[in-house]
Amino acid sequence: MDKLKACAIAFEALFNIKYRCIIGRKGKTHEFTLAFKSYHFHHLAGLHKLSDKQEVRGNRERVFKNILSGDISYKNISKSKDFNVIMGRLNYLHGLEQFMDSNSLIFKYDSRKNASSHIKAKYLLENELYGDTVYLFLDEDNYMDALCGVSIFPKESVDYTIGQTGFTLLYKEKINTVTGETIIQYDRITSHNKR
Repeated sequence: MDKLKACAIAFEALFNIKYRCIIGRKGKTHEFTLAFKSYHFHHLAGLHKLSDKQEVRGNRERVFKNILSGDISYKNISKSKDFNVIMGRLNYLHGLEQFMDSNSLIFKYDSRKNASSHIKAKYLLENELYGDTVYLFLDEDNYMDALCGVSIFPKESVDYTIGQTGFTLLYKEKINTVTGETIIQYDRITSHNKR
């Protein structure tokens, strides 16, 4: 199967999934929900960086549908002069659910502490995926009451966690928004309260 389409199909499987997380630091807790919509794929995949590919411009939902239908393919976007910039993202985007199902390191992200980057995000998650250290940046979505993924890529020469404030994961659940099924993936709160 086309690699770009495979990433889109894996991402589409997350549309009915939400992750609710509670994180803590120095006795204070923060809660956030992560959700997935078709228009998030465009930025996560880095398609906005392909300046010479007109077919990935415009309505992000339409671009996503065109990837699923095969009208936009990996072979096609790989001809972009900017493709090497996004290639790493596509290697890990396919495993986003696997990334989220494990218990990541979570950091409050302050872009001022990483002047070389233009990433705007509220949180940074760091995890192992396919044997590599991978970053997932989360930010607020203006159209829903949840965070969304804005960038995913492997750790290379820059350690994006340096200078960032680390949090402890206290609780994480995976919610199927169609069936209502909730799977508690991590619960340090209940086990702590039982002591």
